[in-house]
Amino acid sequence: MIPIAYGPRIDRPHSAMIFCSPRELVLATEVAMERWRPSVIVTKQEQFLLKRLEKKRRLFGFLRRHRHEIFDEEFQAELEAMYRGTGAGKDLVPPALMAMALLLQGYLGLSDWDAVETAVMDLRWRMVLGCLGDTEPPFSQGALQGFRERLIAHDMDRRLLERTVELAKRTKEFDWKKLPKTLRVAIDSAPLEGAGQVEDTINLLAHAARKVVECAAISCTGRRIGCAGTREPRCSWSRA
Repeated sequence: MIPIAYGPRIDRPHSAMIFCSPRELVLATEVAMERWRPSVIVTKQEQFLLKRLEKKRRLFGFLRRHRHEIFDEEFQAELEAMYRGTGAGKDLVPPALMAMALLLQGYLGLSDWDAVETAVMDLRWRMVLGCLGDTEPPFSQGALQGFRERLIAHDMDRRLLERTVELAKRTKEFDWKKLPKTLRVAIDSAPLEGAGQVEDTINLLAHAARKVVECAAISCTGRRIGCAGTREPRCSWSRA
């Protein structure tokens, strides 16, 4: 226990001052990272979903039945080693849960935004992630992106895929060749879809072009002049 003492000439309540060695301070601030511990027992609702996954999208059933083997205590410790050991920073989603989400995302080829929404709306995702019945998303878009970057930086994405492929080969419950080949490509295509987004892009390019013309005019004449043709570009958004 860390001793707490008050300094001299303190005659009224003040915040406590903690006196301890640097090593004791580090130990005091270390926080055990929460591990993902989904249930092994299959519920009645999960049995219903697994039955419907016997012919199509079988990876969901495979991951649900073997998630505790893929993310055993040893591998979860490896994932935790990617993080610093202090309590600084935001509360973390268990790394194993995030890694499972990346497997599902890579399998379906979803963007980060779609992965978050699917984790809320798709019962198959919620079953595999162990959050059936929850009312909140299991992770955010920013958390998913940040975790992927951390996973790749430590080369743990390959380790995750290797473990999953090895288990699929051993159990023969899922064709390992249908597993995602990489977790390194996950492009958020949402900003590229829809007429509104295309129009915004072209308008931004037009604004940038006008800035270039204005700067060139100032450089040549020494005075600021307007840019002709400031009307919005005419486009057939239905064909864009």
